[in-house]
Amino acid sequence: MRKSVFFLLVFCTAAASACLGNGQRIVSEPGYTADSSVDWAAGTISLEITHSLDPSTPSLARAKGDAETDLDARLPEFLSRAISPVTVDSSHTLGDLLKADAALFARVNDLALRARRAELALSPDLSTLRARYVIPLFGEQGIASPLFPSTETLLRPRLGEVTTRAYTGLLIFAKGALPMAGASRPAAARPALFPRIWDEQMNLVLDKGTCSPEWLQRWGMVGYSSDVEDPALALRVGNLPLRLAARGVFGDVPTDIIISVDGARQLLALPENIALLREGRICIVYDSLE
Repeated sequence: MRKSVFFLLVFCTAAASACLGNGQRIVSEPGYTADSSVDWAAGTISLEITHSLDPSTPSLARAKGDAETDLDARLPEFLSRAISPVTVDSSHTLGDLLKADAALFARVNDLALRARRAELALSPDLSTLRARYVIPLFGEQGIASPLFPSTETLLRPRLGEVTTRAYTGLLIFAKGALPMAGASRPAAARPALFPRIWDEQMNLVLDKGTCSPEWLQRWGMVGYSSDVEDPALALRVGNLPLRLAARGVFGDVPTDIIISVDGARQLLALPENIALLREGRICIVYDSLE
């Protein structure tokens, strides 16, 4: 029953939810509110649901138990609303993909329904029950894991003379309004599960198919930050990353990053740098992680 309800809601809510961002109210109806947010830096989706207790129930314990039962019954619906707007790449949300592939839906559905309940508590005035769930984006239980390729396409060295060395990672500074390839207007880069990287001649440098499935499972394709000085970046890109400024963005949604031709050659000229790409030792610094 849960699966059928969840599947129906994915179809009904994906389009309406596609515009939702971080910290958005996804449900507001008598007795219920639900808010969801994506923490790209932490790689999680949070879902917080509040449900009013029935004031006519004489026992507080009974009213709390009834509210928890009701909340569990509605959980698949609320989870569908929370995960559907997640941006997968420059052309798709997770809801788009779930609508198009029933087998994928079943796998993602199972993962979402295993969401960890991080908190369950009554409000200070004992009138509502609040539950918070945390859904990982990556890892074995991450909702992105069914999207990982089963095999890896090898990255080929890029020809052309360039001065380079072995780096420990790639740090891309993508703040500010950036030129948008194929359009006359600038746009701010936006985070996604699988942002492609291109050079200025629109040669593909990296996409999820050229990443190691093992490393995708570990921590996804890239890391996300809004602070270039964040000391946590070193955990992903090491102490000697190649630092590049994004030259532009690309896609229906501006999630793909364009770097310089020389930067692409620096990355693709040495086996050590090709390895850092396929292992996802990349962090993109955004204006906003919403």
